[in-house]
Amino acid sequence: MIRKLIPLLLVASLTACANTGAPRSSSAPAASSSSSSASSSDAGTSTYGGSSYGSSSSMGGGKTCDAAALQSQIGQKATASVMEELRTRSGSTTARMLRPGQLVTMEYNATRLNLIVDDKDVMTAIRCG
Repeated sequence: MIRKLIPLLLVASLTACANTGAPRSSSAPAASSSSSSASSSDAGTSTYGGSSYGSSSSMGGGKTCDAAALQSQIGQKATASVMEELRTRSGSTTARMLRPGQLVTMEYNATRLNLIVDDKDVMTAIRCG
């Protein structure tokens, strides 16, 4: 009896997994309108010390990050005010500080500025993504 149920349960669980990623047409318009209003009200936000300020959307209204002009700041101490200034200068919508050994998400976000710091919060690299 159990041997007959195993393939049935396997098919049912795989079907359930495949259906979880399908977009829902009834909630999609509401989500897009709320995310556009959220991104306009949350623009100019940063992440500092593991906590996030502002928009978590990767769609930053078409803005992209440009870290090329910020490379002269490497070697400076990273503070919340410095991070906010660099975020504004780069044109990014969000920023985060990455410390040694810190767990981070690895998805690419073209509107996010990453400040890589050492254990004394001195910037060792400035990248977008």
